[in-house]
Amino acid sequence: MIKTIGNTPLIKIKYEYEGKTNYIYTKLESYNLTGSIKDRAAYYIITKAKEAQRKSAEASQNDLIGMNELAQQLEEQINGSTGSGSGNGGAGGSGAGTKVPAEATAETAPYFPDNTFTKKEGTIDTGLVIKDANGNEYVWVVVPKSLYNNTAYNSNNAKKPSSSTDYANIEYCLQQYTETYRRYGWSDTHEADTDNVGWLTSGEYTELKNSMLKSVYENGGFYVGRYEAGIIENRTSKSATNSDGKYTIEGMSIPVSKADAYPYTYVTRTQAQNLANNVNSGTKTSSLMFGVQWDLVLAFMRKDTAKITSTSVLTENSTTIGNYNDNLWTIKNAKAQYSSNSGSTFNACPNPFKKESNSSILLTTGADSSFSVQNIYDIAGNVSEWTLEWTSSTGYSCTFRGGSYIYNGSNIPAAYRNYDAPLNARFYVGFRLSLW
Repeated sequence: MIKTIGNTPLIKIKYEYEGKTNYIYTKLESYNLTGSIKDRAAYYIITKAKEAQRKSAEASQNDLIGMNELAQQLEEQINGSTGSGSGNGGAGGSGAGTKVPAEATAETAPYFPDNTFTKKEGTIDTGLVIKDANGNEYVWVVVPKSLYNNTAYNSNNAKKPSSSTDYANIEYCLQQYTETYRRYGWSDTHEADTDNVGWLTSGEYTELKNSMLKSVYENGGFYVGRYEAGIIENRTSKSATNSDGKYTIEGMSIPVSKADAYPYTYVTRTQAQNLANNVNSGTKTSSLMFGVQWDLVLAFMRKDTAKITSTSVLTENSTTIGNYNDNLWTIKNAKAQYSSNSGSTFNACPNPFKKESNSSILLTTGADSSFSVQNIYDIAGNVSEWTLEWTSSTGYSCTFRGGSYIYNGSNIPAAYRNYDAPLNARFYVGFRLSLW
C-alpha cells in the first residue's frame, strides 16, 4: 500500500488556444491510496514519527548499555572481581532484560535487537542463541575485530567508516578472512531485476550492504537464522503474482526461524529478500545474507573442530553434516516430518527414522542435531538458500548457496554456489534470515 502513495502518474494533456496547440502536464493525485494528495503529507508524518521512535529506542539502548557497563565495572571494583560474571544480563544474571549478553569480548559484542529478544542458550564460542517473543531463534556469528589488522585501513576498530573507500576496505578484509570459501565470478554486486516487484535499486543495494559491513565491523559479528526460513503450511507451487505477471509477496506468510517448520520454498530471490525484510528485527535490519556473510558463517563453523575436522568438510564434501541424498542418517526427533515427493506432502517421521539407502527426502527445519554446527542448522543440505550475491552467468544473476536433499554432499557442499534466473522459484531452494 505504501508504494501507492506518491508514485502517481504524470500525464500530458493536449489543448488548443487561439489557434495554437499547447500541452499541460498534470499529476493524477487521485491515484494515491485514499484518492487524495493529503496522503503524501500523512505518509511523511508517519515516516518521520517512526524514524523518531527508532532513534529514541536506539538512544535508550545505548544509554542502558553504558549504564550496565558502568555498573559492572563498579561491581567488579567493589567485589574485587575481573571475570565476565553475569552482570550484563546473561543467563541467571541480575541484569535480566538488559541489552548485551555477558559473553561480549574485545573481539565481538553481541546485542539484542530490542528488549523483546532474550538469550536462549550457547556462548560466543559454541553459538550464542537468542529468540524473539514469538520463538524465532538466531545465532550470533562471530567475526573477530582483529581481522582488520591485515590492512593499513585500521587497527582495533578505531576508525568509523564514512566513505566508499572505507566500506571497500572493510569488505576486502572480510574477503581475505574468508578466502577459502570464495569463488571467482561471484561477488556482492547489484544487478537489475525486471521480473519481480520490489527488488532493490543499485543505490538501495549499496546502502544495505554498507549498513551490513559497518555493523559487522563495529560489533564483531551479526545474527543469522538458526534454522532455514520456515512456513506453517508447506508451499507446493510458485504463487502471488500481480496483474502484470510480476511476482510480489502479497498473500504470502511471514517466514519463521523455528525448528520443525516446513522449508519456505517456491520463492524467487526477490520474493525471499522482501519476505526476509518483513520479519521482526526490533530496531535492526533483517535481510537475506550477502555472499560474504555466508562465507563468514562457514568461517565461524570451522571453529567446531569435532564436526568440521578439516576445511574440506565445508568446501568438498558436507555429507556428514547435512540432509543429502547420500547421508544415511537416523532421526530421533518425534516432531520432525519428511517428504518423499518434493514437499507436496509431509508425514510424521517414525521414531527412530533410519534412512536405509541413498534417496531424496526433504525434512522439516532442524530435524536432527547432526545437521547443526555451532547451533546453526541445515547450512549444508536440506534446501539450498538464496543470497544477495551476484553471479556473472548471463541471465542467471541470482545466487543460492549450500547443498540440498536431492544431491550428494560431495557434489554440492556447504560452500557451493549455484545460480538461477530472477524469475525462477524452485522446490529445492529456500532462504535464511539475517539480522544486523
